[in-house]
Amino acid sequence: MSRKRNEPGTFELLTRLPQQIVSLAKIELANAKREVLSAAKKIGIGAAGIVVALFFLFFMLEALVIAAVAALALVWPWWLAALVVAAGLLVLAALAILASVMLIKRGNPVPDETIDRVTGDIHAMGEVRVNNDGPAFGGPGGVR
Repeated sequence: MSRKRNEPGTFELLTRLPQQIVSLAKIELANAKREVLSAAKKIGIGAAGIVVALFFLFFMLEALVIAAVAALALVWPWWLAALVVAAGLLVLAALAILASVMLIKRGNPVPDETIDRVTGDIHAMGEVRVNNDGPAFGGPGGVR
């Protein structure tokens, strides 16, 4: 069997290997950075949602204070209106907190995809080492 002219030889392939491993490591590092930044962005959005919820809670407390003062000063209209506003703000705050917690839970900062790819690469390198003991290297039925 003869080799085609454009195909690289074994030694040429072996000299390319360190450069390819370094290149692969750089690409995987870039992928890990991208995954971590994406997760950090989700966590940041979730934290901003919690700040918004705290903003609504602040106004809910203010409305409750106004309701208590109005209830003492007058018999009905002011405090009832203030309690309805406070209940509405409480519902808004609860919805904002719920949405924020869900976003934070989805923002896992561990780069799972990159770890899976690197694990696969390491497993593939282990298979190459195991396959070196095959027939082509002097084993049973191999070239001697």
